[in-house]
Amino acid sequence: MARKRRRSHTIAGELNLTAMIDVAFQLLAFFIITTKPVDVVTNLDVFRPSPEKQSQDQSPAKIIRVTVFPDGFTINDRGVDSRQLTSLLGRLAELDTTQTVLIQCLNASPHGKLIELLDICSKLKLTNLSVVSSGGA
Repeated sequence: MARKRRRSHTIAGELNLTAMIDVAFQLLAFFIITTKPVDVVTNLDVFRPSPEKQSQDQSPAKIIRVTVFPDGFTINDRGVDSRQLTSLLGRLAELDTTQTVLIQCLNASPHGKLIELLDICSKLKLTNLSVVSSGGA
């Protein structure tokens, strides 16, 4: 009895992709395992001033802290109304217009109060402003 040859049941245009997918996953695993991560922290250049150049009589940064409440303002934790705020900021602006004005707005404060404060700072030429929102009452 003669043996019959079995024909494979693959279609002429069909490719078996299983082997190629296996090789791709092996290459992916190889590259993931052999890659060395770059330590970003060790490559940062930080230039600090030398101790000789620092003078002992340098004053700390001048910050004016203004808090906007629904019913008024506080400047450096002192309660003031709009008129007093304008005069106090005017006196501080006469000393130095490069001072930082930290504006803290409460969630309950109306936007009009913030706009009023920004207008006052603009008229007094205080341009170094930082606006922060807080959730206090």
